[in-house]
This record gives sequence, C-alpha cells and structure tokens, in this order.
Amino acid sequence: MDSTIKRLAVICARKGSKGVKNKNLRYLDNRPLINHTIQQAKDSKIFDWIAISSDSSAILALGKIENVDFLIERPIELASDLAPKIPSIRHCAAAVEMQTNKKLSTIVDLDVTAPLRNIEDIHGAVHLLERSSADNVVSGALARRSPYFNLV
Repeated sequence: MDSTIKRLAVICARKGSKGVKNKNLRYLDNRPLINHTIQQAKDSKIFDWIAISSDSSAILALGKIENVDFLIERPIELASDLAPKIPSIRHCAAAVEMQTNKKLSTIVDLDVTAPLRNIEDIHGAVHLLERSSADNVVSGALARRSPYFNLV
C-alpha cells in the first residue's frame, strides 16, 4: 500500500430512519440536509477526500451530483436500526483504501444531523486528534434542558 497519508471525511447516511422518514434528504434552508455536511467538508479544505456511506440510491446519486469523491454502498447488515455506526465507518474507510491504494491517517465522521457545525470546530477536532495520542475525538454541546426529559 502506498505510504502517502490521507485524511478522509466520512458521511454516513442510511435510507431508513425510525423518527423522521428520509431525514437525510429533508430540506433545511432550501437544500437537502446531507448537502450541508458535504459543503462543510468541502469548505473546511482539510480533507483529501470525502466519502458517503449509504444504503440509499437517492443519497448516493445526490453525492454524485455534489462531486463527492467516493460513494460507498453500505451492505444491508450495516444499514439496520441496530447496526452500530463504527463498523459502517470502518467499511467505508477500507473501501477507500482499497480503491486508492493509500493509507488513511485520519478518518472523520461528519454526522448529517449536525448541519450547524462550524468549520473551525472541524479544524479544531482534526488538529486535536492529530496532535495527541488519543484514538478519537468526539464533539458535544451543553444541554439547554435536562437530558432526563429525553427519557420520557
């Protein structure tokens, strides 16, 4: 495998959703929700490649229109409500490494349902990860109300 190190933004977007049907394709500010994440990945200018992992032909087609570098069809066993996200990210990263014969140094999961993230936060997370001995970095925000309300 080529020793050139690359950064990859992975956007996981299943077709199914328990709460909101087709949420990744729902419009926010006159654009599908996933388009916000694609644009943030591009605007950050920190990634060598952007990949979408999905079981939805509509989402993958939208990725093609948006000139996303890699459109990875997610296997059915990684697309259920019970499937954890990390195996989907690993599957996507492995597919990119296989297609490019390049080693990925940094893999960033940009969640479709966080369209209001700042580019500075993406930069900060990547730099924090690459400058530390941590295996991963996770972002969060202070809750505006008690999380116990979500248990109802």
